[in-house]
Amino acid sequence: MAPATRLSPIPIQIVDAFRAVAPAIEAFALEHDLLIDRYRRGKPSWELRFARRVGGQAVITISYRERTGHVLDVSTTWWVDDRAMKTRRLRSEKIGVYDRRAPSAALVGQLEAGLQTVDQWTLSDLGPPRGPFPSAAPGVERAARLSLR
Repeated sequence: MAPATRLSPIPIQIVDAFRAVAPAIEAFALEHDLLIDRYRRGKPSWELRFARRVGGQAVITISYRERTGHVLDVSTTWWVDDRAMKTRRLRSEKIGVYDRRAPSAALVGQLEAGLQTVDQWTLSDLGPPRGPFPSAAPGVERAARLSLR
């Protein structure tokens, strides 16, 4: 077994950026029964994860834009893995840019738009299979914890 990789601490300006919007994101996640992944794998982002009834997993990602710092990008991704073929089909879309000087209600509106966007996607909206990947896709072991939409 490989040793665990040690991640660098998240810079304070990124932590502060998310601290300001954390109550709005956490309330949204609670209302929609979404799992929050904060700074997954050391990335400057929060991810709101869920499983889809039509298959696969989806995520709404709120990312700190390092070059400007005063905005957060909101995007959404849905993927379906074919474990037998070791491939993945996915679709992603940028929802918007949240200016941190705006009210947090604007961010919640973008999160709502992201959720609605994913809910409208069908299997025919996914891209072609990519891979093969050497092992099961990351996060498979956590899929059982995700709420189903």
